[in-house]
Amino acid sequence: MSRRLTGSSQRFNGRPRLSVLPRDLQLDVKAFFGTYTRACESADRLLFSVGNITAVDTACKEAPCGKLTSEALYIHMTGLPHLPPILRIYEGCARAFIGIVEGANIVKLHRHIPQVSYLSYPEFDQDPHPALVDSLLVHLQTFQVRYFNYKTSDSPPILHRKEAFVPVDYLLRGKFERLTQQEERWGLYAHPTAIGTRLQWNQLLAERGVRLSGHRIIRVSSVSKTGKRCAKSHDGPIARNA
Repeated sequence: MSRRLTGSSQRFNGRPRLSVLPRDLQLDVKAFFGTYTRACESADRLLFSVGNITAVDTACKEAPCGKLTSEALYIHMTGLPHLPPILRIYEGCARAFIGIVEGANIVKLHRHIPQVSYLSYPEFDQDPHPALVDSLLVHLQTFQVRYFNYKTSDSPPILHRKEAFVPVDYLLRGKFERLTQQEERWGLYAHPTAIGTRLQWNQLLAERGVRLSGHRIIRVSSVSKTGKRCAKSHDGPIARNA
Protein backbone atom coordinates (compact mmCIF):
# COMPACT_ATOMS: atom_id res chain seq x y z
CA MET A 1 0.00 0.00 0.00
CA SER A 2 2.81 2.41 0.79
CA ARG A 3 4.28 1.73 -2.64
CA ARG A 4 1.06 2.81 -4.32
CA LEU A 5 0.99 5.98 -2.29
CA THR A 6 4.50 6.82 -3.44
CA GLY A 7 3.63 6.23 -7.08
CA SER A 8 0.42 8.23 -6.96
CA SER A 9 1.87 11.28 -5.27
CA GLN A 10 4.63 11.40 -7.88
CA ARG A 11 2.08 12.66 -10.41
CA PHE A 12 2.38 16.12 -8.85
CA ASN A 13 5.99 16.41 -9.96
CA GLY A 14 6.26 13.94 -12.86
CA ARG A 15 7.22 10.28 -12.54
CA PRO A 16 10.81 9.14 -12.53
CA ARG A 17 12.01 6.35 -14.80
CA LEU A 18 11.89 2.85 -13.34
CA SER A 19 15.67 2.62 -13.56
CA VAL A 20 16.20 5.49 -11.12
CA LEU A 21 13.90 4.07 -8.45
CA PRO A 22 15.40 2.31 -5.41
CA ARG A 23 16.28 -1.32 -6.13
CA ASP A 24 13.75 -2.72 -3.65
CA LEU A 25 10.96 -0.66 -5.25
CA GLN A 26 11.89 -1.92 -8.71
CA LEU A 27 11.63 -5.49 -7.44
CA ASP A 28 8.22 -4.76 -5.86
CA VAL A 29 6.94 -3.33 -9.14
CA LYS A 30 7.97 -6.45 -11.03
CA ALA A 31 6.66 -8.84 -8.36
CA PHE A 32 3.25 -7.23 -7.80
CA PHE A 33 2.46 -5.56 -11.13
CA GLY A 34 4.67 -7.17 -13.75
CA THR A 35 5.51 -3.89 -15.46
CA TYR A 36 6.08 -0.30 -14.41
CA THR A 37 3.24 0.79 -16.72
CA ARG A 38 0.74 -1.42 -14.88
CA ALA A 39 2.00 -0.15 -11.54
CA CYS A 40 1.52 3.45 -12.67
CA GLU A 41 -1.97 2.70 -13.99
CA SER A 42 -2.93 1.15 -10.68
CA ALA A 43 -1.55 4.17 -8.82
CA ASP A 44 -3.47 6.53 -11.12
CA ARG A 45 -6.77 4.75 -10.47
CA LEU A 46 -6.20 5.06 -6.76
CA LEU A 47 -5.27 8.72 -7.03
CA PHE A 48 -8.31 9.56 -9.16
CA SER A 49 -10.59 7.71 -6.71
CA VAL A 50 -9.83 10.46 -4.22
CA GLY A 51 -12.15 12.64 -6.29
CA ASN A 52 -15.00 10.27 -5.44
CA ILE A 53 -16.16 11.69 -2.13
CA THR A 54 -18.49 8.73 -1.61
CA ALA A 55 -15.51 6.39 -1.73
CA VAL A 56 -13.68 8.65 0.72
CA ASP A 57 -16.66 8.58 3.06
CA THR A 58 -16.83 4.78 2.92
CA ALA A 59 -13.11 4.51 3.67
CA CYS A 60 -13.51 6.83 6.66
CA LYS A 61 -16.23 4.59 8.07
CA GLU A 62 -14.03 1.52 7.63
CA ALA A 63 -10.79 3.06 8.95
CA PRO A 64 -9.13 0.95 11.68
CA CYS A 65 -8.38 3.98 13.85
CA GLY A 66 -9.38 7.60 14.20
CA LYS A 67 -12.41 9.35 15.70
CA LEU A 68 -15.36 9.30 13.30
CA THR A 69 -17.91 12.10 13.49
CA SER A 70 -20.81 12.98 11.22
CA GLU A 71 -18.59 15.23 9.13
CA ALA A 72 -15.05 13.87 9.33
CA LEU A 73 -12.50 11.34 10.48
CA TYR A 74 -10.02 12.82 12.96
CA ILE A 75 -6.74 10.99 13.32
CA HIS A 76 -3.42 11.51 15.04
CA MET A 77 -0.44 11.81 12.69
CA THR A 78 0.91 8.49 13.95
CA GLY A 79 -2.24 6.78 12.71
CA LEU A 80 -1.93 7.88 9.07
CA PRO A 81 0.12 4.81 8.00
CA HIS A 82 -2.70 2.57 9.28
CA LEU A 83 -5.34 4.12 7.02
CA PRO A 84 -6.65 2.62 3.75
CA PRO A 85 -4.67 3.75 0.67
CA ILE A 86 -7.42 6.08 -0.56
CA LEU A 87 -7.34 8.07 2.69
CA ARG A 88 -3.56 8.20 2.72
CA ILE A 89 -3.60 9.67 -0.77
CA TYR A 90 -6.49 11.97 0.16
CA GLU A 91 -4.30 13.46 2.89
CA GLY A 92 -1.22 13.24 0.67
CA CYS A 93 -2.84 15.46 -1.96
CA ALA A 94 -3.24 18.25 0.59
CA ARG A 95 0.30 17.78 1.89
CA ALA A 96 1.74 17.77 -1.63
CA PHE A 97 0.19 21.20 -2.14
CA ILE A 98 1.05 22.93 1.16
CA GLY A 99 3.93 20.83 2.46
CA ILE A 100 4.34 19.64 6.03
CA VAL A 101 2.32 21.75 8.47
CA GLU A 102 4.62 22.42 11.39
CA GLY A 103 3.06 21.67 14.77
CA ALA A 104 0.02 19.85 13.39
CA ASN A 105 -0.60 16.51 15.10
CA ILE A 106 -4.26 15.82 14.27
CA VAL A 107 -5.56 15.50 10.71
CA LYS A 108 -9.22 16.05 9.91
CA LEU A 109 -10.31 14.14 6.81
CA HIS A 110 -13.62 15.64 5.74
CA ARG A 111 -16.17 13.04 4.66
CA HIS A 112 -18.59 15.08 2.53
CA ILE A 113 -16.47 17.93 1.18
CA PRO A 114 -13.08 17.35 -0.52
CA GLN A 115 -10.93 19.08 2.05
CA VAL A 116 -8.35 18.25 4.70
CA SER A 117 -7.58 20.16 7.89
CA TYR A 118 -4.38 20.12 9.95
CA LEU A 119 -4.94 20.79 13.64
CA SER A 120 -2.38 21.69 16.28
CA TYR A 121 -2.78 20.48 19.87
CA PRO A 122 0.68 21.17 21.40
CA GLU A 123 -0.13 19.45 24.72
CA PHE A 124 -1.78 16.36 23.25
CA ASP A 125 0.10 13.85 25.41
CA GLN A 126 0.35 15.92 28.59
CA ASP A 127 -3.05 17.62 28.83
CA PRO A 128 -6.00 15.27 29.47
CA HIS A 129 -8.12 17.56 27.29
CA PRO A 130 -5.74 19.53 25.05
CA ALA A 131 -6.86 22.78 23.47
CA LEU A 132 -6.73 23.59 19.77
CA VAL A 133 -4.15 26.30 19.06
CA ASP A 134 -4.52 26.71 15.30
CA SER A 135 -5.69 24.90 12.19
CA LEU A 136 -5.11 24.96 8.45
CA LEU A 137 -7.78 23.87 5.98
CA VAL A 138 -7.04 22.90 2.37
CA HIS A 139 -9.83 22.49 -0.18
CA LEU A 140 -8.80 19.81 -2.67
CA GLN A 141 -10.76 21.20 -5.63
CA THR A 142 -10.10 24.92 -5.39
CA PHE A 143 -6.86 24.52 -3.36
CA GLN A 144 -7.88 27.49 -1.30
CA VAL A 145 -6.22 27.54 2.12
CA ARG A 146 -7.83 28.93 5.27
CA TYR A 147 -6.06 29.49 8.57
CA PHE A 148 -7.72 29.67 12.00
CA ASN A 149 -6.03 30.77 15.21
CA TYR A 150 -7.28 30.09 18.74
CA LYS A 151 -4.24 31.24 20.73
CA THR A 152 -6.03 34.24 22.20
CA SER A 153 -9.37 32.51 22.73
CA ASP A 154 -10.69 32.36 26.30
CA SER A 155 -12.48 29.13 25.49
CA PRO A 156 -10.81 27.18 22.65
CA PRO A 157 -12.12 23.83 21.39
CA ILE A 158 -10.76 20.85 23.34
CA LEU A 159 -10.45 17.11 22.79
CA HIS A 160 -12.13 14.27 24.63
CA ARG A 161 -11.62 10.50 24.30
CA LYS A 162 -8.04 10.92 23.10
CA GLU A 163 -7.57 7.17 22.66
CA ALA A 164 -9.96 7.30 19.70
CA PHE A 165 -7.52 9.47 17.71
CA VAL A 166 -4.47 7.23 17.99
CA PRO A 167 -3.54 3.75 16.68
CA VAL A 168 -3.70 0.73 19.01
CA ASP A 169 0.09 0.68 19.47
CA TYR A 170 0.29 4.31 20.67
CA LEU A 171 2.33 4.30 23.88
CA LEU A 172 -0.12 6.32 25.99
CA ARG A 173 -3.35 4.87 24.63
CA GLY A 174 -4.04 2.84 27.77
CA LYS A 175 -3.67 5.93 29.93
CA PHE A 176 -6.11 7.85 27.75
CA GLU A 177 -8.62 4.97 27.87
CA ARG A 178 -8.58 4.82 31.67
CA LEU A 179 -9.41 8.53 31.91
CA THR A 180 -12.28 8.15 29.46
CA GLN A 181 -13.69 5.27 31.51
CA GLN A 182 -13.55 7.41 34.65
CA GLU A 183 -15.28 10.31 32.93
CA GLU A 184 -17.97 8.00 31.59
CA ARG A 185 -18.64 6.68 35.10
CA TRP A 186 -19.09 10.26 36.26
CA GLY A 187 -21.58 10.85 33.44
CA LEU A 188 -19.49 13.68 31.98
CA TYR A 189 -20.26 12.67 28.40
CA ALA A 190 -24.05 12.68 28.76
CA HIS A 191 -24.32 15.78 26.55
CA PRO A 192 -21.35 15.73 24.12
CA THR A 193 -22.35 18.92 22.29
CA ALA A 194 -22.20 20.88 25.56
CA ILE A 195 -18.57 20.13 26.46
CA GLY A 196 -16.70 21.05 23.28
CA THR A 197 -14.88 24.11 24.61
CA ARG A 198 -12.61 24.72 27.60
CA LEU A 199 -15.15 26.97 29.33
CA GLN A 200 -18.02 24.51 28.89
CA TRP A 201 -15.91 21.63 30.18
CA ASN A 202 -14.65 23.50 33.23
CA GLN A 203 -18.19 24.56 34.09
CA LEU A 204 -19.36 20.95 33.99
CA LEU A 205 -16.47 19.79 36.19
CA ALA A 206 -17.30 22.49 38.73
CA GLU A 207 -20.97 21.49 38.73
CA ARG A 208 -20.02 17.87 39.41
CA GLY A 209 -17.58 18.82 42.14
CA VAL A 210 -14.52 17.33 40.45
CA ARG A 211 -11.33 18.41 38.78
CA LEU A 212 -8.55 16.74 36.85
CA SER A 213 -5.10 15.92 38.12
CA GLY A 214 -3.16 14.69 35.15
CA HIS A 215 -5.20 11.90 33.62
CA ARG A 216 -7.24 11.20 36.76
CA ILE A 217 -10.43 12.67 38.15
CA ILE A 218 -10.12 14.21 41.60
CA ARG A 219 -13.26 14.70 43.63
CA VAL A 220 -13.42 18.05 45.43
CA SER A 221 -14.84 16.69 48.65
CA SER A 222 -14.92 19.54 51.14
CA VAL A 223 -13.82 23.03 52.07
CA SER A 224 -11.24 23.40 54.86
CA LYS A 225 -11.26 26.06 57.59
CA THR A 226 -8.80 28.09 55.55
CA GLY A 227 -11.28 28.17 52.70
CA LYS A 228 -9.23 25.85 50.51
CA ARG A 229 -10.94 22.93 48.88
CA CYS A 230 -9.74 19.46 49.86
CA ALA A 231 -9.48 17.04 46.97
CA LYS A 232 -9.77 13.28 46.96
CA SER A 233 -8.98 10.91 44.12
CA HIS A 234 -12.05 8.97 43.07
CA ASP A 235 -12.77 6.64 40.17
CA GLY A 236 -16.44 7.47 40.06
CA PRO A 237 -19.30 9.22 41.84
CA ILE A 238 -20.23 7.96 45.28
CA ALA A 239 -23.52 6.11 45.64
CA ARG A 240 -25.63 9.10 46.65
CA ASN A 241 -24.51 10.98 43.55
CA ALA A 242 -25.12 8.08 41.15
